Amino acid sequence: MAHNNVIASRSRILLIGLRPFLIAATFLMTSCTSGMAEEGFSSPQALLNEIYGHYRNGESINYSSEKVIEKYFASEIAAKMIADNAEAAAVGEVPTLDGDPFLNAQDWEITDLAISIAKSNTPDTTIGYVTFKNFGEAREINLLLQKTAKGWQIADIDYLDQEKLSDLYGIKVHSSW
Repeated sequence: MAHNNVIASRSRILLIGLRPFLIAATFLMTSCTSGMAEEGFSSPQALLNEIYGHYRNGESINYSSEKVIEKYFASEIAAKMIADNAEAAAVGEVPTLDGDPFLNAQDWEITDLAISIAKSNTPDTTIGYVTFKNFGEAREINLLLQKTAKGWQIADIDYLDQEKLSDLYGIKVHSSW
């Protein structure tokens, strides 16, 4: 019995001695994992799954946040969106984009969400097709996705029945789009 108590005491001492190392290892693993997510998306599917996963879960995205804009949108359109938001806020106006860019709506109740990615002839651009029902009305949105230094991001959004996101900001996106 005394032998078992000695082993238990030594195990506790060993665990107590390792505690700082275990805490540091856990911190490093968490930091590395969250850093990878902040660097960007490794595929077009991962990008769209994250964005539209929020809506599947009944959550919205703060699309007016500078951090969110820079995370999801390619630099040219992101810069225009951020500048427009700042200018509108400075004069107490509504920004050019006055609805959710991922749904093309101000209010939403999303069902029947489907995402697909086109096969592309180029390694750094493709199109994401998103269909869903908003309050029972069928909707389709096409997203031009571009591989950037940050990973996959949105270069433009085509709302099909309205002008493209790039048109709102006076940006010329390549003609094949």
